[in-house]
Amino acid sequence: MTPETRIARHHLGDTLHRCYRGGAHADLWCVEAVYQGAYQLGCAPTPEAAAAAVATQLRAAGWVPTHARLEWERFKGTSSYGLFLRLDGYKRQLLGVVQHHGSEWGVYDEEEETWTYAPFADLQTAIGWWHAATLPSLHLPPFPTDGK
Repeated sequence: MTPETRIARHHLGDTLHRCYRGGAHADLWCVEAVYQGAYQLGCAPTPEAAAAAVATQLRAAGWVPTHARLEWERFKGTSSYGLFLRLDGYKRQLLGVVQHHGSEWGVYDEEEETWTYAPFADLQTAIGWWHAATLPSLHLPPFPTDGK
Protein backbone atom coordinates (compact mmCIF):
# COMPACT_ATOMS: atom_id res chain seq x y z
CA MET A 1 0.00 0.00 0.00
CA THR A 2 1.43 3.37 -1.00
CA PRO A 3 1.75 6.09 1.64
CA GLU A 4 -0.91 8.10 -0.19
CA THR A 5 -3.34 5.17 -0.15
CA ARG A 6 -2.65 4.61 3.55
CA ILE A 7 -3.51 8.26 4.23
CA ALA A 8 -6.76 7.95 2.27
CA ARG A 9 -7.64 4.67 4.00
CA HIS A 10 -7.11 6.40 7.36
CA HIS A 11 -9.99 8.74 6.55
CA LEU A 12 -12.24 6.37 4.61
CA GLY A 13 -11.61 2.79 5.72
CA ASP A 14 -13.19 0.17 3.46
CA THR A 15 -15.17 2.76 1.49
CA LEU A 16 -11.92 3.79 -0.25
CA HIS A 17 -12.01 2.87 -3.93
CA ARG A 18 -8.95 4.63 -5.42
CA CYS A 19 -6.29 7.23 -4.64
CA TYR A 20 -4.44 8.64 -7.64
CA ARG A 21 -2.85 11.69 -9.28
CA GLY A 22 -5.34 13.58 -11.42
CA GLY A 23 -6.58 16.94 -12.52
CA ALA A 24 -5.90 18.76 -15.79
CA HIS A 25 -2.12 18.60 -15.26
CA ALA A 26 -1.98 15.59 -12.92
CA ASP A 27 -1.15 18.09 -10.20
CA LEU A 28 -3.88 17.06 -7.75
CA TRP A 29 -4.55 14.02 -5.62
CA CYS A 30 -7.93 12.46 -6.30
CA VAL A 31 -9.65 10.10 -3.90
CA GLU A 32 -12.73 8.04 -4.71
CA ALA A 33 -14.94 6.23 -2.24
CA VAL A 34 -18.04 4.08 -2.63
CA TYR A 35 -20.83 4.25 -0.08
CA GLN A 36 -24.24 2.66 -0.58
CA GLY A 37 -23.47 2.17 -4.28
CA ALA A 38 -22.65 5.85 -4.94
CA TYR A 39 -19.20 7.21 -5.81
CA GLN A 40 -17.81 10.22 -3.99
CA LEU A 41 -14.81 12.09 -5.39
CA GLY A 42 -12.49 14.63 -3.81
CA CYS A 43 -9.45 16.28 -5.41
CA ALA A 44 -6.93 18.48 -3.59
CA PRO A 45 -3.21 19.28 -3.54
CA THR A 46 -2.55 16.57 -0.91
CA PRO A 47 -3.97 13.08 -0.32
CA GLU A 48 -4.85 14.16 3.24
CA ALA A 49 -7.02 17.06 2.03
CA ALA A 50 -8.67 15.03 -0.74
CA ALA A 51 -9.54 12.15 1.59
CA ALA A 52 -10.82 14.53 4.28
CA ALA A 53 -13.12 16.15 1.69
CA VAL A 54 -14.53 12.78 0.67
CA ALA A 55 -15.00 11.77 4.33
CA THR A 56 -17.00 14.96 4.86
CA GLN A 57 -19.22 14.07 1.87
CA LEU A 58 -19.73 10.55 3.20
CA ARG A 59 -20.64 11.76 6.68
CA ALA A 60 -23.21 14.11 5.14
CA ALA A 61 -24.70 11.02 3.42
CA GLY A 62 -25.01 9.20 6.75
CA TRP A 63 -21.74 7.24 6.83
CA VAL A 64 -20.22 6.62 10.24
CA PRO A 65 -16.59 5.45 10.27
CA THR A 66 -16.00 2.14 12.06
CA HIS A 67 -12.43 1.41 10.95
CA ALA A 68 -9.34 1.75 13.16
CA ARG A 69 -7.82 5.21 12.99
CA LEU A 70 -5.83 7.77 14.96
CA GLU A 71 -7.38 11.20 15.47
CA TRP A 72 -6.29 14.38 17.23
CA GLU A 73 -9.02 15.96 19.33
CA ARG A 74 -8.90 19.33 21.06
CA PHE A 75 -10.06 19.38 24.67
CA LYS A 76 -12.86 21.93 25.07
CA GLY A 77 -11.78 25.35 26.26
CA THR A 78 -8.06 24.53 26.29
CA SER A 79 -4.99 24.57 24.07
CA SER A 80 -4.54 20.86 24.80
CA TYR A 81 -5.05 17.97 22.40
CA GLY A 82 -5.33 14.24 22.72
CA LEU A 83 -4.33 11.57 20.22
CA PHE A 84 -7.05 8.94 20.25
CA LEU A 85 -7.35 5.47 18.80
CA ARG A 86 -10.87 4.97 17.44
CA LEU A 87 -12.39 1.70 16.30
CA ASP A 88 -16.10 0.96 15.83
CA GLY A 89 -17.26 3.21 18.68
CA TYR A 90 -14.24 2.43 20.87
CA LYS A 91 -12.15 5.48 21.84
CA ARG A 92 -8.90 5.44 23.81
CA GLN A 93 -6.56 8.33 24.46
CA LEU A 94 -2.95 7.41 23.70
CA LEU A 95 -1.17 10.76 24.09
CA GLY A 96 -1.98 14.15 25.55
CA VAL A 97 -0.29 17.28 24.17
CA VAL A 98 -0.46 20.66 25.88
CA GLN A 99 1.19 24.04 25.28
CA HIS A 100 3.38 24.83 28.28
CA HIS A 101 4.98 28.23 28.92
CA GLY A 102 4.72 29.62 25.36
CA SER A 103 7.36 27.87 23.26
CA GLU A 104 7.49 24.59 25.16
CA TRP A 105 4.95 21.83 24.76
CA GLY A 106 4.32 18.80 26.91
CA VAL A 107 3.36 15.29 25.84
CA TYR A 108 1.73 12.91 28.30
CA ASP A 109 2.21 9.22 27.56
CA GLU A 110 -0.79 7.30 28.92
CA GLU A 111 1.12 4.00 28.92
CA GLU A 112 4.18 5.29 30.77
CA GLU A 113 2.24 7.88 32.84
CA THR A 114 4.99 10.44 32.22
CA TRP A 115 5.25 14.00 30.84
CA THR A 116 7.95 15.14 28.41
CA TYR A 117 8.54 18.86 27.73
CA ALA A 118 10.37 20.25 24.71
CA PRO A 119 10.03 22.73 21.84
CA PHE A 120 7.17 21.79 19.51
CA ALA A 121 9.44 20.67 16.63
CA ASP A 122 11.23 18.24 18.96
CA LEU A 123 7.94 16.86 20.24
CA GLN A 124 6.69 16.32 16.68
CA THR A 125 9.81 14.24 16.04
CA ALA A 126 9.32 12.29 19.27
CA ILE A 127 5.65 11.64 18.46
CA GLY A 128 6.72 10.41 15.01
CA TRP A 129 9.19 7.98 16.56
CA TRP A 130 6.60 6.82 19.10
CA HIS A 131 4.09 6.25 16.28
CA ALA A 132 6.60 4.28 14.17
CA ALA A 133 7.40 2.03 17.13
CA THR A 134 3.85 1.64 18.46
CA LEU A 135 1.25 1.80 15.66
CA PRO A 136 3.05 1.91 12.30
CA SER A 137 0.14 0.35 10.39
CA LEU A 138 -2.11 3.34 11.16
CA HIS A 139 -1.64 6.77 9.59
CA LEU A 140 -0.62 9.51 12.05
CA PRO A 141 -2.66 12.56 11.04
CA PRO A 142 -0.91 15.93 11.13
CA PHE A 143 -1.07 17.79 14.42
CA PRO A 144 -3.84 20.41 14.33
CA THR A 145 -2.53 23.90 13.63
CA ASP A 146 -5.49 25.84 15.04
CA GLY A 147 -4.87 27.60 18.32
CA LYS A 148 -1.06 27.55 18.05
